[in-house]
Formats: sequence, C-alpha cells, structure tokens
Amino acid sequence: MAEQTIEQMSPEEYRQWAKTTSEADIRNQVRAAGVEQTLDGLFQAMLEGFLSDKAKGVDAVIQYLVTDEGKEYPYTLTIKDSACTLKKEKAAAKVTLSIELVSFLKLMGAAADGTQLYMAGKLKILGDMSFAQRLASFFKAA
Repeated sequence: MAEQTIEQMSPEEYRQWAKTTSEADIRNQVRAAGVEQTLDGLFQAMLEGFLSDKAKGVDAVIQYLVTDEGKEYPYTLTIKDSACTLKKEKAAAKVTLSIELVSFLKLMGAAADGTQLYMAGKLKILGDMSFAQRLASFFKAA
C-alpha cells in the first residue's frame, strides 16, 4: 500500500488486497497511511454505494465503532427518506456494530464474513439483530 492507499484502489483491487494481505501487514499499512484517513475513505465509499431504492421506508441510525490500539473511531450512518448521511460521532442507534480495525477492513473487502466474525466474537452487535442482517443490502458490494 506504500504505492497506493485504500482510497485509491478500485473495488476489485481492494477485495484482492483484503483477501491476500496478512493481518499484520494490513494493520501496518493502514497505520502508516493513517487509520482515520483510511476509515474516512471507506465510509465515504459506503455513502457513494448507498442503494436508496433498497432502503425505502427505512428510518434508522447505524453506529460503527472501529477500534485500533485502544482507540475508538465512531462513525454514524443515518438512513432516512431513502437517503444516507454520515457523521463521525457517537449517537443513539438502532444497531451498534463494534469491531477491530483489521476485521472491519476484511469485512468491507469481502475477505471476512459478518456472521463468522460475530460467532468468533470479533464483531459485537447491540440492538436490532434482524436489522443488522439487512445492512449489507443497502449498499453496493465492495
């Protein structure tokens, strides 16, 4: 990633990187590029991939808490009126997803499965579990 940051990768390049790069290398590369900058880019890509037609009638706040080295990075997505907005803050949410940085990056790159991460204790979900299972349907695949 020294040559190219995650934000510069195409979705296919990102998926390949997430699947073939070791957890230690992912962690080191993202820290070198800037954790917050990397997460900002990923959440921006989520916004750009929002499928408004799939979210008709949805009115919900989704809280993501991504952690790295004891630091928490909160991101809040609000889906309302077939639109999605992003804020970098904590908020009362319909569902809160807490996940470590590398697991999140692998999940976003389809190199990890959300159910398996949850069963392994790497993804914690608080709130509406059935709604959490629908989240991926509101966004284009990475």
